[in-house]
Amino acid sequence: MFQMSPQHSPNKGGIRSAISQLIPNGAVVVELGDRIGLDSLEDKFQILTFDSNDTNISFSNSDKHMHIPIVASQISGTEWYDSEKLGRSLPKHYDLLFVNGPQGRYGKYGLLENINLFNSEIPIIINDTIRENEAGIARELAYKLNRPMYVFWNFSIISPSLLSRLQIATVQREAIRVLEGENDSYLSGFFSSTKPLRTINRQEWHERIPGYKNKNEAYIRLKSSKSYQIGILLTSPFRFFSRFFGRR
Repeated sequence: MFQMSPQHSPNKGGIRSAISQLIPNGAVVVELGDRIGLDSLEDKFQILTFDSNDTNISFSNSDKHMHIPIVASQISGTEWYDSEKLGRSLPKHYDLLFVNGPQGRYGKYGLLENINLFNSEIPIIINDTIRENEAGIARELAYKLNRPMYVFWNFSIISPSLLSRLQIATVQREAIRVLEGENDSYLSGFFSSTKPLRTINRQEWHERIPGYKNKNEAYIRLKSSKSYQIGILLTSPFRFFSRFFGRR
């Protein structure tokens, strides 16, 4: 595995958009990584970064950028963050896990061995799933957690709940914005051909968003209406018996 160079750091539009779509303002993000590209979100979210690289931390101005050394697992020998120190350092409550490290030769396989350290009832973003190793880790994690996985061109989201069309379209639009800036020499390292079957068109997703937004707002208004709430109350006995007898 190689370390992604700064110009290809995916902590740009797609990742930032995904975080903003998945959690509300003021929520807590735990990042395993280097904090690069997340500074612009610090006015909206509390971001706690656990980094194996002392050099990154020495250049950081944040007291929420903490060092966790790499050690060999006593179980498998896999090199990953010191799980004991990480477990003690994690906050009791957080709303999203962003897996962006460790980088370089260490990889992210230790995540699967140590997933019990983390809250699995929150959204998880796995970075760099453009690579085969990270894609495999995301797939296995989604399988272990029995969660749906949403795959974008360079990252994946594992969510405890289904995402709406509005959320998916918004994230996809910003992910494509990043993709449009990549060159063929970079993309050819990951794809058999850099020429997609369908033209990459950010405008396509931009045009879908207003329609999805209107439908989403209409659905929220419907659910908050008195007639909807009365209907739910009146039909609750029928739904209970339907579920009860459906299990027999």
